[in-house]
Amino acid sequence: MLTPDRIDEIRRHTGVSAIDAIHALVMADGNVQRAIGDLNNHTRSGNRAIIAATRESAQRIAAALIEAGLWFECELTADSRWRFCVALGAYSKLLALSSAAASEEAAAA
Repeated sequence: MLTPDRIDEIRRHTGVSAIDAIHALVMADGNVQRAIGDLNNHTRSGNRAIIAATRESAQRIAAALIEAGLWFECELTADSRWRFCVALGAYSKLLALSSAAASEEAAAA
C-alpha cells in the first residue's frame, strides 16, 4: 500500500526522490524494508546496474527493457558478462526484469 508515511520512510533511509520511493515501493509489493534494501544494495551513484552472466539473459533483459520503454546502457565487462545500467528510478523494474529472465532460463533448462 502506498501511504505518505511509507514513502517518507523510504526517502529518509535512502535519500531518493518521492517518485523513486514510490516506484521502489510498488516494485517491492508494498514492503518498505525490501524497497529500502533494493535501493541501498548498490552504489549511491545516480545509476544502478546488474550483471547478466549469459548472452541469453542479456538478450532477454535488453528486449524487456526496450519493450518497457526504459533507457539503459549495456556494456560487455572484462570477464565476458553484460552489465546493464539504468537510472535510479528504473532500477526496481530492472531487478524484476532480471528475475523474470533468470526464471525463464531455469524453466528452459
